[in-house]
Amino acid sequence: MVELSVIGSDLRIEILGWDKFLGFRGSIEVPLAAIKSVTKAAGLPKFKWTDLRVLGTGMPGSIAVGTFWMGSPHRWAFLDLRSSSKEIVSLEIEGQFYRSIIVEVKNAQDAIEQIGGFRLTNGPHPVGNPK
Repeated sequence: MVELSVIGSDLRIEILGWDKFLGFRGSIEVPLAAIKSVTKAAGLPKFKWTDLRVLGTGMPGSIAVGTFWMGSPHRWAFLDLRSSSKEIVSLEIEGQFYRSIIVEVKNAQDAIEQIGGFRLTNGPHPVGNPK
């Protein structure tokens, strides 16, 4: 699971607990201007034989935490999910190393609304908490 917050003009994705160790990352910062879309996702993505886990932990159908080379066309993605994950946010990004970030959060709808609001107003409130 991750915690999202806005610091200045960047979205900070703080990886929590053992996922820091499993994914070899403590946090990721993405400029709000680079976020093309934020949507609620449903479960683990379907992996193809051409997708690669580059750095992290993955067991098909069970867990995906870390950096992956995946999709069609292939792009770098960071995932922090389990098969039991229900509240999942998918970020599509341009102009950054990670083109896709798919993570579990406490409340996906709140996170989507907050990120959308910050992209418009660039306010200083933590994502997922009421203003």
